[in-house]
Amino acid sequence: MKVKLITDSTSQIPVEFAQANNIALIEPLIQFEGDYRKEISEVDREVFVSKMRNFDSFPLTTLASPQDALDLFEQIIKEGYKEAIYLFLTPELSNQIAPVKIAYKKVKDKLNVHFYATGYAATSQAPFVLYAVKLFEEGKSSEEVMKLLDKLKTMVYTIGISSSFDILFKSGKIKKSFKMSFISNLMRLKPLVEGLLDKGFAGFGAGSGYGGAIKKLKAAIEEKTDPKLDYNIILCHTKNEKLAQKLEATAKDIRKVHTVDVWSISPCVANTLGYGAAMVTLYPTLDSLK
Repeated sequence: MKVKLITDSTSQIPVEFAQANNIALIEPLIQFEGDYRKEISEVDREVFVSKMRNFDSFPLTTLASPQDALDLFEQIIKEGYKEAIYLFLTPELSNQIAPVKIAYKKVKDKLNVHFYATGYAATSQAPFVLYAVKLFEEGKSSEEVMKLLDKLKTMVYTIGISSSFDILFKSGKIKKSFKMSFISNLMRLKPLVEGLLDKGFAGFGAGSGYGGAIKKLKAAIEEKTDPKLDYNIILCHTKNEKLAQKLEATAKDIRKVHTVDVWSISPCVANTLGYGAAMVTLYPTLDSLK
């Protein structure tokens, strides 16, 4: 019996990959051009990110509704599935799990859904999906897949660099003060953020210019990843390919990297990081995990 994979579009899993591997995506909504729209199917990512530079403040977002989730479940049932697994993002950043569980009550007699808390969001969440695809291809059961995914939880590390504190002020994640704005601009500070298990994203200090930020990022990767493991990496950025390339080079300089994926950033995640940001996720290869 096949198992349907479900995850959040904010995991950054590319639509093409999702379609090729029959993965269902739950999309939050973002306010754009006067309406709330599903962040992937109803928003042009490139247009959204291009317009971010001119935002006075970043748009509001909201959860997918119980009806959205119910529509998705009913489609999965029509496809002939009787079992599914929802790899969901940490409630610290979004309580998307709540409306999904409300919808599930209406179909639980027809569809057995396992709810797996990855503990992460954005590209930190993606490795769980990538691994699940491979493990199901190997014939693993949902229980076996979830047991192996548990091993991954302490081995994923995501860190990124934003272009300025002013950009983060626009995202609403940091309260603006004249003093902080003046000092950060004077010293050319580039803030760092990291993805933490069960905590979402948190500030990780700042570096003087991109060079200083890269040095701090390098030290963090050295400290929080295992030199004995082989890694894959995922990169995404908001119109800052040069910075993303520097993050890739830094990761490769520190750890043995097998594969590199460069993915488009979704509007809701771009809305958090701000224009000009880039982030890298390191996660062990499946062979290393086993």
